[in-house]
Amino acid sequence: MKLNFVDYIQLDQKVCQLAGAIEANVLSYINPQNIAAEKEKFFDELAKGNEYNPKFMYPSRNPFYSYFSMAPTFETHKKELAALLEQVGQDSLGLIFERKISDLFERMELLKSVGTPNFSNNSEEYYGKVNNKLVKIAKELVTKKVKIDKEKVTFVEAKRIIDNFIKSKKIPYRVVERESTGSKFAVNIRTKELKINSDARLTKESVKRLIAHEIETHAYKYENGSLQPYALFARGLSKEMLETEEGLAVIVEESKGINCGSQLKNYAGRVIAINSAKKKSFYGTFKELEQFFSNSDAFNLTLRAKRGTFKTSGKGAFSKDALYLKGRFEVEKFFEDGGKLEELYLGRYSVYDYPLVKDVDGLKKPKFLPEVKKISYCPV
Repeated sequence: MKLNFVDYIQLDQKVCQLAGAIEANVLSYINPQNIAAEKEKFFDELAKGNEYNPKFMYPSRNPFYSYFSMAPTFETHKKELAALLEQVGQDSLGLIFERKISDLFERMELLKSVGTPNFSNNSEEYYGKVNNKLVKIAKELVTKKVKIDKEKVTFVEAKRIIDNFIKSKKIPYRVVERESTGSKFAVNIRTKELKINSDARLTKESVKRLIAHEIETHAYKYENGSLQPYALFARGLSKEMLETEEGLAVIVEESKGINCGSQLKNYAGRVIAINSAKKKSFYGTFKELEQFFSNSDAFNLTLRAKRGTFKTSGKGAFSKDALYLKGRFEVEKFFEDGGKLEELYLGRYSVYDYPLVKDVDGLKKPKFLPEVKKISYCPV
């Protein structure tokens, strides 16, 4: 039974406290530790005409897998979440909290299954399926000829450019170099770090893309959410939030004219990689991507789709990467239906959440917005 009066400030504190205990960056538990060695072995065998499926190593004991599978605290958290659901009202803010709590239930199941045969299915349930329409669009995009930016920059030069941007916007982030993972760049909004792979091939365009994608989208939405009366707006309102955030980041890139062709091709490649990895081994997925990408890019795309799965020699995919292209079209539809850029920058939420968000009283206007003259799209 729902209560007539709900103290949403207190509920916000409880939900965010529980989310802090449950949530984790899934990528930190599914990015292999031995990528360089396995990549070298893969290409050595490929040169000999042999099929080889990498044997990736992960942290020796995934604490979340152990925790959720064995510890009684897992059931305690489930009961706490169920109890919180009883406090939720039926107004817009109440429905927002209900969506968040449902998200936490599903996220626990995803984390519990990392490295198990169930991971691929749980990943698809959480991030969504790749439909035939999206695959068709992706296949059209990867066949297009694209211009490759060859103007290289060093890590030191890239850091200087990013540091200058951060300083001009007065946001407390710093650039750090990290070992190779599935993605070249990433932002940790809680530690305020912009991470760049040590082996990333940096160009002026890729540095501009990093700023548009990681800072002007992910970091800005988090910082704006931190200014709202409810901490949930910084943590994220629903599982669909990530689809919108990644899709919005793609459109911010496109609106700035940043390397549209090659990057859109890469996002399309991620969709094809997932679609293939669901049915094929690492090697089989690589061979399909090899038709459209360089060997190195085909390997990296396959790695992104296969990380965290039970065995790379079998079927299964980590489906998160489809969100970039899928989200791009969802956000494009939002703008074409009359939506405004600032309406997606009040915090971290999805285009599906916005009808509820706009009815919440007391929200502050976004302090940070990307430098975009107008919303525009790359030809698809």
